Amino acid sequence: MSRLPLCLVLLVLAICTSHAYKAPDAQVRVFYPKGFEVSIPDAPGISLFAFHGKLNEEFDGLEAGQWARDIPSAKKGRWTFRDRETKLNPGETLYFWTYVIYNGLGYRQDDGVHVVTSYDNQNQ
Repeated sequence: MSRLPLCLVLLVLAICTSHAYKAPDAQVRVFYPKGFEVSIPDAPGISLFAFHGKLNEEFDGLEAGQWARDIPSAKKGRWTFRDRETKLNPGETLYFWTYVIYNGLGYRQDDGVHVVTSYDNQNQ
């Protein structure tokens, strides 16, 4: 085997991996007196966003969690999971992982952690 084809293969692999998609980091907003949302920005190619979360308990692998919901469409430029009933107190921790389908392939953001330090709708 000559070196030229091997060099071309390595070049193609380098180009492909340098342009690999990465699931966007999720934004967490916590509201007073109750409720929270987890979202990612909309982008061409995204066809689904899924959120899996647990309160004050870490995940053991890819379990569903206390919250497990598929969000089939973006609204106002974001793919957003909303819980309007749960009260999150300062010091509590939301553990989560998200899943995005982008151009027909699935991508995860694992090990998400958000510690509640303030509320997004109240000046502290």
